[in-house]
Amino acid sequence: MKSAFLLGFSVEKAMQVAIYRGSRLFCLVIAKVIFRLRVNGAEYVPRSGAAIVAANHTSFLDPIIVAVAIRRSVHFMAKEELFRFRPFGWLLRQYQVFPVSRRRTDLQAMKRAISLLQSGEVVVIFPEGTRGDGDQLRPARPGIGMIAARSKAPVIPMLHRGTEKILPKNAWFPKPHQVLVKFGEPVYFAEERPGEWQEQIVRFSQTIMDRIGALKAGSEGGVV
Repeated sequence: MKSAFLLGFSVEKAMQVAIYRGSRLFCLVIAKVIFRLRVNGAEYVPRSGAAIVAANHTSFLDPIIVAVAIRRSVHFMAKEELFRFRPFGWLLRQYQVFPVSRRRTDLQAMKRAISLLQSGEVVVIFPEGTRGDGDQLRPARPGIGMIAARSKAPVIPMLHRGTEKILPKNAWFPKPHQVLVKFGEPVYFAEERPGEWQEQIVRFSQTIMDRIGALKAGSEGGVV
């Protein structure tokens, strides 16, 4: 009979935890020392329980910055194309990344996100769906609204600045630049109204982008 200590234990899971924690610590040191990472509003991310973190997207470095700025273990959605090369797909899964299609409404990915949230996990979503230029925020896709509506989890808006300077589009080597991160107050999906659910989803998704935009405006005014 297995002891309580061994219940639910697996070598694969233990390896995933070790890789994630070790890599996060290494990246946190790099972010603090080289990129002078500053984080404001981290207290808005709950220490336990479900939460959706909604961040702007400007660089391939964004998931790393998000992961080191949040004190808890987090899960990410990433475009399914990244998983086609199996060794890289395996590596992504060690960092709790799961695939999502950008060409259609990916119900499987949404179910995965909702399941994680119902288990009390943190899921990171980039509502824009693709990288922007760092100057203008793109409109939100409705996926974040659907996930928030079904999971009832709070959505914490997050803005980061600097990754678009460190590793902009089409660049191969990073450049030194400070990274600033700011979290906003959590937002909850309102009670569903009959006949208006789709409109609510769209409005809520855009509300999240508006909150990120407000954080951006505040950071440009020197408040970070």
